[in-house]
Amino acid sequence: MTLLLFLLACGTPASDTSTDTGESLDSGTTPVESDEANRDGTCGFNRDCPADQRCACSEIDGCFCEDGVRGTGRNGVDTCETGDDCASALCVEGNGAFYCSDTCATDADCGAALPTCMDIVFVGRICVRDA
Repeated sequence: MTLLLFLLACGTPASDTSTDTGESLDSGTTPVESDEANRDGTCGFNRDCPADQRCACSEIDGCFCEDGVRGTGRNGVDTCETGDDCASALCVEGNGAFYCSDTCATDADCGAALPTCMDIVFVGRICVRDA
């Protein structure tokens, strides 16, 4: 069985930006943000950036922290057009729409729209739709 997953992490080429509030996972956990973990300015999620910055991406330059407001979309609950809409900066294809996703440890960490916690190469364990 193959699962095709379309990711809109850290925005898309049309917007080149992403957003996050620092809250993650419907289980109520909040990731710790650390300037220490981001010495080179690269990022994959908004939580990889200092609290006053967001993870902004382009296909040419990759993803880097920059000043800006973060999105508020919740993991497996809220729809998104780009990673800009999501607290995590990660927008993935769901069933019939795109939804904000985030990291997870088990399926219990995922919302109803993206109920499966799965390892995705180069991204990590995130919530995705059922295959």
